[in-house]
Amino acid sequence: MRRVHIWHRLIAPLSILAVPVNAAAQTAGDAAASPRASSADWGTGIAIVAIILLLVIAIGVVAKFYDVNRRRKEENAALQSLLSDALLLERSLVGLPVAPFVSQSVWPHSPLVIDVRGSVPTLELRDAVMRLVEQEAFRRHPGARTEDRLQVDPRIGHDRAPSTTR
Repeated sequence: MRRVHIWHRLIAPLSILAVPVNAAAQTAGDAAASPRASSADWGTGIAIVAIILLLVIAIGVVAKFYDVNRRRKEENAALQSLLSDALLLERSLVGLPVAPFVSQSVWPHSPLVIDVRGSVPTLELRDAVMRLVEQEAFRRHPGARTEDRLQVDPRIGHDRAPSTTR
């Protein structure tokens, strides 16, 4: 029942297009005024149709931007997960507080930006982290840009136990 009520509210303004505005009885004295009134009615109808058409186009554009934004967020989350997994699987980087953050604008052909944040104990590990992230990112997105936001903190190395292989 509620759907029918909403439907009537949406359709009622469109009924204006189907019914002429000045539907009064005409007399012989109104003969000169009727063509002018008729053209005004057509002009009003065309203006209403144009406004409705512009609204439909605007809604379509907004929906397209929303869809592109949603799709890009999904792709970015998948890439971020893949990069995090690659960092976790690398033996020399296990246990480091390092995380990649992927972002991209909604605008077409905007670059993919990967911020790598965290702390590493040495410059060599910093280079290894950035090299690994760049390799994995460029494999999937050749135009990706990485930004190094890693900090070198030698105290982190003391928390990590040296790995021994048997």
